Amino acid sequence: MSYPDTLLFIDGQWQDAADGRTLPVFNPATGKEIGRVAHAGKADLDRALEAAQKGFETWRDMTPAARSGIMRKAAAFMRERAGEIAPLLTQEQGKPLPEAKGEAMAAAD
Repeated sequence: MSYPDTLLFIDGQWQDAADGRTLPVFNPATGKEIGRVAHAGKADLDRALEAAQKGFETWRDMTPAARSGIMRKAAAFMRERAGEIAPLLTQEQGKPLPEAKGEAMAAAD
């Protein structure tokens, strides 16, 4: 399994850092670079803050039942994808696969 390069998720879109910077991700067992992640700068953080404010304004106007439905759906996605997430956690953190899967399941809870 390959480790995906990761972009920034801002305002509903995956995107590179504004200045194009990235950071390497290393497999701790081998020391080998396995991927790269976008490295947010001030411009990215400003955009993310603005998007978060817009999201908050939408979220606060939703009923608790609607918010609950969204959170439950997100948790279900995490549980469904725990088997795909766990190998990535193992590669980047070096933890055993069963522990990584447990971490993904705990995030869903």
